[in-house]
Amino acid sequence: MPRVVDDKNIRYVEGAVLSMLRLRRYLLSRGVDPEEVDERIKKQAIGMLEASGLNKDKIIEILAELKLVVEVLIDLVGKEKLQEIGKHSSS
Repeated sequence: MPRVVDDKNIRYVEGAVLSMLRLRRYLLSRGVDPEEVDERIKKQAIGMLEASGLNKDKIIEILAELKLVVEVLIDLVGKEKLQEIGKHSSS
């Protein structure tokens, strides 16, 4: 029987992205060789993705959604000054 997908599984995939980014920044700040950093963050991310319990297609779907959201944010920030974005949220 296939495993039921719930928010916890999805959050684990989303968390893998943030963990990968944070670990990358941390290791680079410690002077770790960039090639070693890439290998270590990939290994960590793959472990987290596997631990999510989701199948490959669902993981790709979630990552594609994250990519879309990030691209929208990049576009939004590129078009507006950050101070203007803050004004929109206070309305």
